[in-house]
Amino acid sequence: MKKIVFFLASLSQPRCIKRVKALHEAGFEVEVYGYYRGFYDINSFPEDIEVHQWGEVKSGTGYVKRLLKNNAKINEVVRNKAGENVLYYAFGLDLALWLSMHKRIHFVYESSDLIYTYFRSKILIDIFKYIDKKIIAHSFKTIFTSEGFQRYLYGVKKVGNIIIQPNRVSPFFDNVSRQVLPLKKTEGIVFSYVGAFRYPNTIFRFARIIGEKYPQHKFYFYGDSLLTYMAKELAVKYPNVHYFGKFRSPEDLEKIYNTIDVVVACYDASGINEQIAEPNKLYEAICFCKPIVVSEGTFLSEQVKKMKVGYSIKADNDDSICDFLNHLNYRDLVSFSENELRIDKKEYIDSIDTISKALLTYYE
Repeated sequence: MKKIVFFLASLSQPRCIKRVKALHEAGFEVEVYGYYRGFYDINSFPEDIEVHQWGEVKSGTGYVKRLLKNNAKINEVVRNKAGENVLYYAFGLDLALWLSMHKRIHFVYESSDLIYTYFRSKILIDIFKYIDKKIIAHSFKTIFTSEGFQRYLYGVKKVGNIIIQPNRVSPFFDNVSRQVLPLKKTEGIVFSYVGAFRYPNTIFRFARIIGEKYPQHKFYFYGDSLLTYMAKELAVKYPNVHYFGKFRSPEDLEKIYNTIDVVVACYDASGINEQIAEPNKLYEAICFCKPIVVSEGTFLSEQVKKMKVGYSIKADNDDSICDFLNHLNYRDLVSFSENELRIDKKEYIDSIDTISKALLTYYE
């Protein structure tokens, strides 16, 4: 029996669902434990995957308090599985920490955000950075969704048990029809943010400017979060800003991307995590041949420039965004879209092969 027990901070997180489903389809027996977060609940696991809900945790509540609450939950599961040949798999430091405390178990640690970098205290950040490296050292394997995380923690040093697995799109899109932007467009450009709403200082600023100053263009919000009210307010205030609500991922993505021209993924680059992360928006944009706009001074910006698939701008002030929009050339957008079409699918479609082979060695 090749069994993996997963721990999730959010049972509706598409990235985690994608990973669990892929390993299940690769032949592993899986069992899932985690929290309901109160939004984006439109995403769920297939019925043939056993899921245990620990209750509801509100997003935005104290990180350290939530960290401590996980201890009892993890200990109970490990105690009940005593004697079984189980590989544990935790998404996020706040769950992986408690697994690292158990000497007789093996666990996988996957990280898509270094949440502790949001702390205001540098001392606290350094403490959690130290803890993070200790968890990695104790893990059977650690999976990062961005090479930027490894750079932040270890510089140029390579760590043997770390796997870099960018958050590429689901194999659900393996045979999707990909089309370049039309060579001629008589109407304005449709910009969009697709996902969990964040970053009032950049994303919402961009949408507001479209609403205030560029009636020929449109801005579409697709998604849900604690900031959904802000998207709704902009949609009410400006006739060219629209809010379309939550969606299923990956099922609804093709339909959504067929309605837009440009992906706006200008995360707030003032934060360390945003500087080093590699969000899935890059790979969604490439998959559907939509140019992407990101914040300069980030690892994501490096990737966009290297692949020649979009723009890097300073998105935290009105003048910079207006300058970008005033000089936007549609022919350049088409060129970026053409570059995306030429990118091989193995560069944007997720594959479980590397992770699966690594985890199989545990059972040998």
